[in-house]
Amino acid sequence: MDKTVLKCAICGRKPRGICPALEKIICPACCGSERGSKIHCIPSCGYFPFGVTGYDLWLKVDEGLVRKKLDYLKSSYNYREFEEMVEHMRFASGISEEDVGTAEGAAVYYLFFVKRDADGRTLAQKWQTQGWVGLNNDERIMMEYRFSCRATVIEIEKVLDHQSMECIDLLEPEKGNFVLIDRATAARSVRWTRMLTWLAHYPYFSRIANNGVELSDSAFAEFMDSLRDAFRKENRKHKELVIKDYLSENFGVFGSLIYDLSRERSIAVLKRMDLHQCRAIYKIKGNYGEIKAILDKNPDFEQRERHPDEQDLPGVYYYSWLRRGQSKALEKNMPAHFRHGQEKDEGVGTVGNISLFPDKLIVEAFTKQKHSFAKRMVKKFFGENLLLQNEVVVDLAKQQAGKMEIDYKGYAREIISNKEKSDTKGIPPEVERELMQKFYKRHYTIFLEDKIPALDEMTPRAAAVDPQMRPKLIELMKQHLKGIEQQNKDRGLDLNIDWVLDELSLPELK
Repeated sequence: MDKTVLKCAICGRKPRGICPALEKIICPACCGSERGSKIHCIPSCGYFPFGVTGYDLWLKVDEGLVRKKLDYLKSSYNYREFEEMVEHMRFASGISEEDVGTAEGAAVYYLFFVKRDADGRTLAQKWQTQGWVGLNNDERIMMEYRFSCRATVIEIEKVLDHQSMECIDLLEPEKGNFVLIDRATAARSVRWTRMLTWLAHYPYFSRIANNGVELSDSAFAEFMDSLRDAFRKENRKHKELVIKDYLSENFGVFGSLIYDLSRERSIAVLKRMDLHQCRAIYKIKGNYGEIKAILDKNPDFEQRERHPDEQDLPGVYYYSWLRRGQSKALEKNMPAHFRHGQEKDEGVGTVGNISLFPDKLIVEAFTKQKHSFAKRMVKKFFGENLLLQNEVVVDLAKQQAGKMEIDYKGYAREIISNKEKSDTKGIPPEVERELMQKFYKRHYTIFLEDKIPALDEMTPRAAAVDPQMRPKLIELMKQHLKGIEQQNKDRGLDLNIDWVLDELSLPELK
């Protein structure tokens, strides 16, 4: 009986299977040498490195290409020239250990795809005219797709899964959304994250071509204004210049600007902040039992456990001073979103802490506003039973601002380290989730009707129907959503404020 011998439709050799693009039998060699060049591959083919399902193959191609790119780079630039370009791309005030790699990557991409020689060719185009010597089919295709690779600013509109994000290029928003694949970025990012990075587009997905740096919400608007202003000045002298080429050439300058703006904004916020460690020490002159009875019977005070950093001494009682009872009067001078509802609500705020010793009473508060209020109320509650002996007010915000001004890198590393060491297991997730949901429900109910400085003192409801103010509202809500989703990612919560977006008719942010 004759057997039908299956052969590759291209070369006649032993086949691997059916090519979904050709709908013919094909062998591994022909697939590898012609996919994406002679064969118009479909996105669902797992053997196509430039389709979503072939992403792991893409990573292997990229890994193999790195050494060949560097070898070719050495043929055109010596070590000193390359190091000078790396130094030009370096962030002057960066805090990340990845900064060196980021600068080196930016230098490589700039020299290959942006910088032009006397003949007007990039290094990649020169290599192409030489027939991509040393590269295989996949590597040639990868280099050709990178011809348009440039530094830009992207915004993540949605995290689709463990490796994919829907994004928009903020320097070319008219081109619409694209799918970005990067597992590390998808793992750490949330919606509305903005990044300065290098970006390359492939047939069915896009890819960050180098490490990026995140733009903080506080620095974003000024950064974009600074970039556009600087480009306009340069464009007057060089009419052919486009903004992405300008940003690519000055990647290090604008990367440094992000850190500088973030630092300046943080210092300015701290200097305006009422964040003080205030301690008032009172000598007990009157009846100790009467003082303790006042603390035990008034709803303003609630006995608590000793904090780990407080002295464990016999005969000492610890209290939380809450904003309820007579002390709720403090909230009259606080913004609406810091106020609490009825006293039976679980989310009552605090004035400070009290420690009652046999011979003295200590009141601690963490703003000067609360400290001043506490001093007045101590007189009201305890009268002549207490005598103020000493008080200390330390400006914590000023201290932190000073640290940032002197050593921003060290300060940032300390913040990151403290965040990593923080104990997130102190409260069961289901309890934390319930408490946070109640907090956000109440907070955003007030927020909808509150006059917001960022909206020129308009309420969100009013801004939603004002064509000129609506863009500011959208930007503000992006910041809110980003913060909430970051909490969800970091703390395993499931907080959702879609109902607020419904109230404001902002379906585009869902």
